Amino acid sequence: MFTKKMVHTALQTWCDNVVKVGRIYAEGGDAQAFSLQVLSDNYDYDNGHVLFKPTQTFGQQTFRPTKEGALSYFVGRNSEFPNDKGFKLKPWVKVWYSKEDFILHNDLAIVQCNVHFIGSDDSHIFVNKSFVFKLCEDGKVRIILHQSSLPYQP
Repeated sequence: MFTKKMVHTALQTWCDNVVKVGRIYAEGGDAQAFSLQVLSDNYDYDNGHVLFKPTQTFGQQTFRPTKEGALSYFVGRNSEFPNDKGFKLKPWVKVWYSKEDFILHNDLAIVQCNVHFIGSDDSHIFVNKSFVFKLCEDGKVRIILHQSSLPYQP
């Protein structure tokens, strides 16, 4: 059964991994290899199906149902996804979630929250997120749905 603590751990892990990808990249490390590990450890691409709609995607490549598409959004450098610049490479130096709400249902947690990103250049963006986390058979919590959008600005 999914618990409140598991929700908070999954959200914090997601935020920490965004910062870590940027730090690895800024230090000259292999951000792509780390991002692939994140996609295996924290998303269910290897075992099932993932619904992923990144913040800054559009057209025919709005949705990223494949690990390759998700990786391209994270770190760019994929000719199949020419508009991807590598969102996680900024680097982001602080990422946190707020105003989370969730529904726990057996092995799933359905979550909505705001996520704030502070860049090394002091830039700040905040996005609305929806996640569905699944407690998988191997005991790991993985994302099966990740939807992200900029807040509506009337």
